[in-house]
Amino acid sequence: MSATLYQNLNKGELTQLLDIAREAIRGHFSEQMPQAPQLDLYGKKLIEPGACFVTLKVDGQLQGCLGTTVAHSPLVLEVHNKARASAYQDRRFMPLVEEQLDSLTIEVSVLSKPKPLAVQSEQELLDYLATNKVGVILSDNHQQALFLPQVWESLPKPVDFIRQLKIKAGWNAVYWSPTMKIQTFDVNSIHGKYF
Repeated sequence: MSATLYQNLNKGELTQLLDIAREAIRGHFSEQMPQAPQLDLYGKKLIEPGACFVTLKVDGQLQGCLGTTVAHSPLVLEVHNKARASAYQDRRFMPLVEEQLDSLTIEVSVLSKPKPLAVQSEQELLDYLATNKVGVILSDNHQQALFLPQVWESLPKPVDFIRQLKIKAGWNAVYWSPTMKIQTFDVNSIHGKYF
């Protein structure tokens, strides 16, 4: 994926991605076998390899969120596959059921390429995040966790954001290591109701 693909998507292209996510979920509840999107129906930018996350909420509560930071396949296929995975394969939640569809919202986030952030301490990281509300990936010793930039809405203080991210990775909230790797990224996102 080009580093700028996520910035170049216009409202119409993002709307197409949201429609793909809706159809991927809808296909699970129909009698026909769900079909992957036909690449020849989409513009060049949407069939380039792209990294994305699809986030599902029911009544405002998280119901599923899966994605990838590395572009492996055409963006339209990634969105389709991640929507289905978020609805039915996120192990943190029971699979989506038909009764939840009326209150379901879908958010598609297309990621920029993650960039390493060189900091010497956790305080340096917190200082950076005080003025840069970006997505963050922390990794150390085969453990890793990611928060999309949207998480800043519920965790607006950098110290809380990073503590919760460390807990998500399986570390304690005060864990820090000189070998900790930090990457940051931006997203271009769209959300809407299922119906």
